[in-house]
Amino acid sequence: MSSTRAATLQDVADLCGISRGTASRALAGTGRVSAETRRRVLEAAQALSYSTNSGARNLRQARAGSIGLWLPRGMNFMEYYMNFAVGVVQSTEDRELTVSLIPAEFPAAKARALHVDGFVMTDVIGGDELARAILESGRPVVTSELVPPGMPEPTVALAGDHRTAMNRLLDRLRASGATSIAVVRPLIDQMWARLAADAAADWADATGITVRFIDLHGVPSAEELHSMIRGLHEDHPDVDAIVCLPEGLGVGILSTLRELGHAVPDEVQLVAYNDSPALQIVQPPISSLDLRAQDAGMRAGAMLISLIEKADDSVHGTEWFDLIYRERASTRPVSPAHS
Repeated sequence: MSSTRAATLQDVADLCGISRGTASRALAGTGRVSAETRRRVLEAAQALSYSTNSGARNLRQARAGSIGLWLPRGMNFMEYYMNFAVGVVQSTEDRELTVSLIPAEFPAAKARALHVDGFVMTDVIGGDELARAILESGRPVVTSELVPPGMPEPTVALAGDHRTAMNRLLDRLRASGATSIAVVRPLIDQMWARLAADAAADWADATGITVRFIDLHGVPSAEELHSMIRGLHEDHPDVDAIVCLPEGLGVGILSTLRELGHAVPDEVQLVAYNDSPALQIVQPPISSLDLRAQDAGMRAGAMLISLIEKADDSVHGTEWFDLIYRERASTRPVSPAHS
């Protein structure tokens, strides 16, 4: 082969001793190709400096070569959503696909005109018209977390097991001596928040341990947070543990508790939803429930790619994944009676 001629798919196939079609499927990661054959084809392509023509392939397959990513309006600055987006991008790294972030202001009426092969969505908000239009677009949609009642169902949902995680978290607080627990919850129509709060209420009914809910509209200022925690302890001085569901407020609650003279964890234990580096560097470091945002993004992206490429007929319905409790110094050791 002349050194001036670019390698072709047939060259890759000839070097491996296989058909052109098998080489194509191996490079695309689709169809019934063994791992060994795929490895040989990738090595041959690298040796020959072969580069696939993704534009031509997408044209032949009537694909856009891109997946759309929808994030909740006004929340994409949060660490969870940034990590989720990174995970989605990582899922496409060997697929020659791009990820297109759908602007929150994009007109819902034009959702069907978006030049993407499918969508990944996370934390769909009930009543969001753009989210509704994407779910009704006729293209495959994978959502991270379930969609609220009244919204169209996605092709596949990847959902965190908030019920099991919340029960384990509250059991852990009770085992370390908690007798009255406050749960700070966001008033937003997203299923993860509903599932977590419902699980806490059911746990309280089953155990007889008092669980009180503090409802938040939006993100409070430092003064509002201080007033909220002060009011909680004035009205309910028996509260000896706080679980904070809204992202980013755990550090503020810790600071407020200390300003008000409450020792953490000796007087009040504290657990935050969604682990982050900030929770690990404060004193005391804050125990957390890790929602595994990057893992969720990678899995949701991989599921969508399987749907687009029709590589896995088992991808449907709802798939659940575990959340991880991170124990740190803001919670007390388990008492001997529960060990």
